Amino acid sequence: MNAPEAGLHLSWRDQDAVIALWHELTEFPASDPQNALDHCLRALARQIGAVNATWVGAIREKNWERKNPHDPLLGWRPNVCLTLNPTDEWQRAHEVAMDAVRNNYMDPQTVALASRSGQNRCFLRDEVVSDRDWKRDRINREVLAPLGIGHRLIGASATAPGAESYLIFDRGDGRGFGARERDLLAFFLRGSTLLHREMLQMHGLLNAFRPLSPRERDVLRLLLTGASEKELACALKLTPATTHQYVVAVLHNFGAHSRAELMAQWLRRLTPAPIAPTDQ
Repeated sequence: MNAPEAGLHLSWRDQDAVIALWHELTEFPASDPQNALDHCLRALARQIGAVNATWVGAIREKNWERKNPHDPLLGWRPNVCLTLNPTDEWQRAHEVAMDAVRNNYMDPQTVALASRSGQNRCFLRDEVVSDRDWKRDRINREVLAPLGIGHRLIGASATAPGAESYLIFDRGDGRGFGARERDLLAFFLRGSTLLHREMLQMHGLLNAFRPLSPRERDVLRLLLTGASEKELACALKLTPATTHQYVVAVLHNFGAHSRAELMAQWLRRLTPAPIAPTDQ
């Protein structure tokens, strides 16, 4: 038996739980990264002791140095935000936070996250933002405080030079996160690259010319099951012509000339084609 990894404040039990989670995630097919993400967030929230968890997919704007050389986020912008328990209150909170970024308001924790881009990283809020600055911050006052959130833990996967994946965990106003929770998340990030890559690809934030629309994501998901265009049309209740247009658009967006080229970008096993819905 090896000793616990140097520098990590983790017990054998914590490390075994993370390793088990890595194995569980490999059981999800390439066509189902959303359920893999839900499983991941739920398991980590339980282990970390968080009341909610969020995934954010971010991309870096091209030529940001020329367009906005003083950008505090260094060109990074959140593009997709998914919450484990998406209540109406949480959805509104995320809309406020995303709108603030679009209007060039950067909270200090997000700025700290962007300043360390290019490497996997994980830190507690109070490691990068003082309590005083945090209490005065607009995002804390308008987004987190109304939800009863007092502590936040963030982990970032530097999946690609122009795309990153963030895992965010929140607690209430009681005991904050500590070194054990931070190191558990940091340890998880070391073996979870495939999940981050597939989530970013499924939304068109990685290896694609542009983000995908919700309908295009539905088409991509079914394409990765090996379903025929006829089966796609039945499953999505679209006409064959419309279905073909979506398929061509998805292939083109990933620079693929065929379905085989598209599937090769995932390099995962395929699930059986879906059964077309029948009228009751």
